[in-house]
Amino acid sequence: MESPEDALREAQAAEVGGDLALAESLLRAASNRWKREPEFKLRHARVLRALGNERKALKVYRSVLKAHPQRADVAMNAAQTATSLNKLRLAESLWSRALSVGAQADIATEGLCRTIWTRGRKEESWERAKVAFVQGGSSSRVLHDFLRECAPIIGTSVPEIDLLETSELDGNFAPSESRRELSLKPATFSADSVESMAGISAADLSAPADQELTDLLGENESRQQIDMSALSNQIEASAATAEVNIPEDLLDFD
Repeated sequence: MESPEDALREAQAAEVGGDLALAESLLRAASNRWKREPEFKLRHARVLRALGNERKALKVYRSVLKAHPQRADVAMNAAQTATSLNKLRLAESLWSRALSVGAQADIATEGLCRTIWTRGRKEESWERAKVAFVQGGSSSRVLHDFLRECAPIIGTSVPEIDLLETSELDGNFAPSESRRELSLKPATFSADSVESMAGISAADLSAPADQELTDLLGENESRQQIDMSALSNQIEASAATAEVNIPEDLLDFD
């Protein structure tokens, strides 16, 4: 391993190839050689967890968190590892730190509330999760699932989730027919109704508008045109009889 890049490349190849023991050995050596590079330790802790060595992984995570206290991802990983080890007091502290340094709010809140619940403070856990859910716009599926899980034990109802915010509307939605597309049943009139006395039947009312116009105007209806022939004759006659007055001085050549 001549450089950090070479070390990461070899460790990643071993991890992808399924040789976790080799990957752990390479990352441990790289962590000791390049102590100021937190990436080696983070990858080392991840491989340790994959190998089932949670205790050592937690120790590595906490060492990185000590050197980089603002790393939200490290706080999250450390909290998850502490939860797996059932170190609930430490896990609660780590989840709180993850929230304070900007970890994903609903994930960290769910982890914190679940830890508090496991420690026996059920009412506090419920209230924390409910407040975070409502303040987040009632859109977190993670917190909503946690509340649904706890509601039967607490004996209360679960706040409704906002499906518009979660983009989980029913995909089988079918638009309703418009008024023009609705098929209306023809009406029936009694013998003494105004429609019957006027000779209007139910079929007449249900006929399309263009058919009604056709019936009113007739099949060969034509637009009435204005006879302009008289006006044109008058214009021609006035043009023919018009006199042209020529000034006399135009013909005077003297």
